[in-house]
Amino acid sequence: MRNLSLFVAILLLMGAFVQSSCAAVITWTSIGPGGGGWIESIATDPFDPALLHLGCDVGGYYRSADFGGHWRIQNAGLQDYFVQCIAVSPVDRGLILLGCEGGIHKSTDGGKTWLPRRDGFPALERYAFSAPIGALTFDPAHSRVVYAGIGRPRWGNGGAGAIYRSDDAGETWRLCPRGDIPADAIVGGLLVAPDGSFALAATDKGLFRSEDGGRTWLESDAGLTHKHCGRVAISRSAPEVCYLTIDTLARDQEPFDGGVYKSVDRGRTWVRKSSGLADRVGPKGGPYQLCSGYREIVISPTDPNTVYVGSTAWVSSGLYKSEDGGERWSATGPVSDQPGIDYGWICQWGATVECLAISTQRPDTLVIGTSGHAFVTRDGAKTWHQAYCTEYKDGRFAGNGLEVTCLNSITFDPRRKERVYCGYFDIGLLISDDLGKTFRRSAQGMKNAGNTFTVLADPAVPGKLWAGTGEWGANVGDVCRSVDDGRTWTVVGKPETGLPNGQTRTLLLDPASPPSARRLYVTVNGHGVYMSEDGGTSWRAANEGLPEKARGGIAGLVMSPGTAGGKPVLRCLLSGKTEDGSGIYESPDGGASWRKVSTQGIFGDCKQLVADPKSFDTLYVCLRETQSTPGGLWRSADGGRTFVQLYDYHFAQCMAVNPRSSSILYLGLTDHPYHDGNVTPGLLVSRDGGKTWQPENTGLTSSHISSITVDPHDPGLIVVGTGGNGMFVGRDDR
Repeated sequence: MRNLSLFVAILLLMGAFVQSSCAAVITWTSIGPGGGGWIESIATDPFDPALLHLGCDVGGYYRSADFGGHWRIQNAGLQDYFVQCIAVSPVDRGLILLGCEGGIHKSTDGGKTWLPRRDGFPALERYAFSAPIGALTFDPAHSRVVYAGIGRPRWGNGGAGAIYRSDDAGETWRLCPRGDIPADAIVGGLLVAPDGSFALAATDKGLFRSEDGGRTWLESDAGLTHKHCGRVAISRSAPEVCYLTIDTLARDQEPFDGGVYKSVDRGRTWVRKSSGLADRVGPKGGPYQLCSGYREIVISPTDPNTVYVGSTAWVSSGLYKSEDGGERWSATGPVSDQPGIDYGWICQWGATVECLAISTQRPDTLVIGTSGHAFVTRDGAKTWHQAYCTEYKDGRFAGNGLEVTCLNSITFDPRRKERVYCGYFDIGLLISDDLGKTFRRSAQGMKNAGNTFTVLADPAVPGKLWAGTGEWGANVGDVCRSVDDGRTWTVVGKPETGLPNGQTRTLLLDPASPPSARRLYVTVNGHGVYMSEDGGTSWRAANEGLPEKARGGIAGLVMSPGTAGGKPVLRCLLSGKTEDGSGIYESPDGGASWRKVSTQGIFGDCKQLVADPKSFDTLYVCLRETQSTPGGLWRSADGGRTFVQLYDYHFAQCMAVNPRSSSILYLGLTDHPYHDGNVTPGLLVSRDGGKTWQPENTGLTSSHISSITVDPHDPGLIVVGTGGNGMFVGRDDR
């Protein structure tokens, strides 16, 4: 317990660093397009119908006081940004509990600040989740009683057959006896009847019922087609009426076996009520989204016969409504391509219902979260409006605070002062001409439009761009070229033109090459360095001297500002095992040949290579710690031959040198969100060349820093990309 207390104290201290510092110089302002990411949980407020609470898988907690018109990210104190479920106290105004994969977090000030509440749960884990919360609910009849179910329903793992109970509004917890619940069951739905007389727990191993405050749990799934349950709903106005969703397990030609079930005896027995719901069965081995599937379900607080159920499937997305107790269902939006519904700028995928809530004060008000959108209705689902962005008549759009995006890179245009190119995970390339106030999507003609790694703008030819695009979860990618300022693209870097298929994370242009025949360099994961001498129309390998085994981990490429004999000097970073040849390699002849220059075996998991803009021999490498190699930020003053560690941390993701002064360094830390306590100290700044570091996180709501870019036109302007809260802009004029 002593070690656990110390660990918790360290995490809290780190969380405080992420929010602010008494000596902070930079104040960050959120900018972005709105939406994106994955909206995992949503709740209305029992005291204020206009107040909405929302949680995301990588973005944390969001709050809107005007039915989704504007949002604020409020993550102060969170030790995990994956908010699986939200429970708002029905009695104590401002009391909110979040069920995160990293455990319970509690707020008593309406979500402004959060504290982890671990007392009674298993000890924290460094490389796993010890108590991921899959479901969370207050007992309406006993305001201090809360139940939490364990599991990761989004991923289908983490089940422990466990339900915890708190009798002091989430301060301390105790494990309930398991009863009939299997030891590996994932708890995905959990509710208590309005009078407190019984509770229902929906798991992937069946439905379970307790009538004694969680002391015993008995199987209660008579009448169900199978036991893979989704969510459960209990009527506030008639508690004997309950509804349940079960997952679709059928594939190929098997009969559809998912849908909605109803009970009129407090959850003891169930009857199927799925008439009118889409019942498409997908192919064997295919993704679940190709089968009609239903999970989120809510009941009108005043009428047990008015029910809404959401579909998670691509083939039947949207919301369905029944006004006769489930006898007949009809689609009521927002479904993909439904006329009259504004989907905002995210129209490249449909409105699968990932979370759903109904107002207890205004039963005609419902709110939906999808894998990228938020939608609100205030007339019982007759009409809907999107609640994540503002759109303009000329096609531009701007966010309203609901920033759930993840950045690969942010690039300033060398010719236009406020033009920035934003390469995102999932949503591809967005371009802003006013430094993030508004955006437009740039994807037409791209083969892999969903993910942009990097963008390169020709410094002398207006409107000519190149982009490295691909998949972020697989080694797939290409190079695209635009000659009309990003309005349309052509895939020029592909196997047919000499470029192998692989992630294209770095693009460089030799400014000394002729504008009509640009010399370009690109790194291709798994294949090494490739070059083009005709602006990307054709490509050839530039790997002579690079060990084949290490090319799979190519992590960076930098180019000297000058040339030697008409060709630039290049240095590249190969990540991986020392015995496979990882390290720093140099090419004095523009990529014709390479030789290894590094002498240390520290390059196990490399994230970025940066050259000081004023001294090409000064190199920086960001490293993630492995079992045999260190992490943190390392610097070389001799062209990569030797390195010294400037900052010791297990996961340094990115850095930047301010061109105004080589002594001003920016370092972005991150962590994989796969274990307890995965927040970091966030963004650090050194003003003495790396001797000392100061956290600079005022206004920065995410500690997962994915990119740092200094404005070349104005070195006092810094733009930071995060893995979950989009972009932030700040000034550093010191």
